[in-house]
Amino acid sequence: MSAGISIIRADVPVRAEGGLPRTVVRLMRLVVLAALAAVLLIPAFKVAANDPPAYRVAPGDRLGIVVFGQTELSGEWIVDGTHSVTMPLIGAVPVRGLGIREIEQSIAQRLAQGFVQKPIVSVRLAEARPIYVVGDVKTPGSHPYRYGISVMAAVALSGGFTLTEERAQAVLRAEYLQADERVRTLEGTRNAILARRIRLEAQRDNRSSLDFAGLPAPTTAGGALADIIKGEAEMHAFQNAALAEQVALVEQQRPKLEAGKRYVSEQLASEKRQLELIQQHLVDYNALLSSGLARRYTGIELQREEARNRGNIARFNGEMSNIEVSLGELAIRVRDIRDIYQRRVKTELQETLMRLGEIEAALPAARGTRELRLRQVGFVEEAGGAPRRALFVSRAAGDKSETFAVTDTTLLEPGDILRVERLPEPPLSAEPVAVNWR
Repeated sequence: MSAGISIIRADVPVRAEGGLPRTVVRLMRLVVLAALAAVLLIPAFKVAANDPPAYRVAPGDRLGIVVFGQTELSGEWIVDGTHSVTMPLIGAVPVRGLGIREIEQSIAQRLAQGFVQKPIVSVRLAEARPIYVVGDVKTPGSHPYRYGISVMAAVALSGGFTLTEERAQAVLRAEYLQADERVRTLEGTRNAILARRIRLEAQRDNRSSLDFAGLPAPTTAGGALADIIKGEAEMHAFQNAALAEQVALVEQQRPKLEAGKRYVSEQLASEKRQLELIQQHLVDYNALLSSGLARRYTGIELQREEARNRGNIARFNGEMSNIEVSLGELAIRVRDIRDIYQRRVKTELQETLMRLGEIEAALPAARGTRELRLRQVGFVEEAGGAPRRALFVSRAAGDKSETFAVTDTTLLEPGDILRVERLPEPPLSAEPVAVNWR
């Protein structure tokens, strides 16, 4: 027998080689064929041993189930929180830890129990449960699972990381500029409010001069404080002038009233003097009348004159009263103008003090924020790198969940929760770092 494998035709008689019987030759053929079959089957077993484990369904998976010939029993069902699929007729079918083929067998067994004769069931995974991305990404949330999706692909679905290197530097620079602008704005507002308080206190105390020596040293732009002082001084002069003009406008009526009062007073004195003269004439007339030396008609004329004189006196007294009332009303109007002015000044002063308190309370925090932003900008400029991040996946394993670190090329499975964490930065120096703007 040669070293190779001989092909023996069945229609040719075989003679014994070296005197061997025909039965032995046949047995040798069977052994050779068995050896060939073993050689051919060994690679197949190796391939099967290297296959990935079957997919095990879990809550959230959507299964497409087809029962051939039974359209009312076919459709898509979601695995619920009890690890079951609820179908018509047979109710809830437990699928905890089962693969697709095992689910087919389980459903077929349930249907065969008096519902369908010899059921043929086909199950497919219509839609796997979603994956979730949380942490330092632009749009955290859930995404449909796609076979072969990696960690970086899931991050891309979530809009990418929150900040890139250049954007992180730009954002920190912008935040520092905003913080610095806020401090400057608050300091400028505080100086303006302090200057306003000085002006309002001078108006409250009826002082014509302003003393701005108590203002703090300016930290804003060069002429800003000088402009504030100039503006408050002009406002003080304008409002005082407006008050004086209102008072003068009302006081313009006083000279006329005083002149009218003097005129009425003189007229009243004249009428009273005439009344005295008339009364003396009446006394003399009565004496002559009693001696028969006077006519009665003359006495009547004197009495008429006396009555007319008394009427004039009453009229002038009324005019004097009206003038006194007008002068009193004039004084009240002047006082009202000043009172309204003082009330407005005091109200504005109270609001100014409240606003000043708010600014004084906000300034320390604003300065601290500016200092922190300056240090952060300096740190980024020195480090020159993007924020460091760590990637973790939480995966359900039976009734438990395990969390482990992954890389950006790790493949995800349905239901995985990808968590992106930004690692803390090294401690910043206590002193501000010089920044080189690029």
